[in-house]
Amino acid sequence: MKFVISLFIPLGLLAAPINIVHVKNLTEAEIYRKILVDEYHIPDELIAIKTTQNCNMVKETGKLDLCIRTNGDLKIVSVDREFINESLKVFQSP
Repeated sequence: MKFVISLFIPLGLLAAPINIVHVKNLTEAEIYRKILVDEYHIPDELIAIKTTQNCNMVKETGKLDLCIRTNGDLKIVSVDREFINESLKVFQSP
């Protein structure tokens, strides 16, 4: 049984919970990544930066999917609010 479970663990590690997708705007994508790492202490390996031709083509693949349009506007493609609320309970005071 442990062997079967261990087969699925590496597959889960390949997917980043946060995807920052940009339309020809890598500089701003790197700025958003730096904010998430520095201000929110999210490990860098959990954030993926990808390129797309159009924000409307982006599919939900992570716990938080963001798209930066060519004009710099940030679009939230999808958000798993339950996951984020559970994750943020660590930072709440008793």
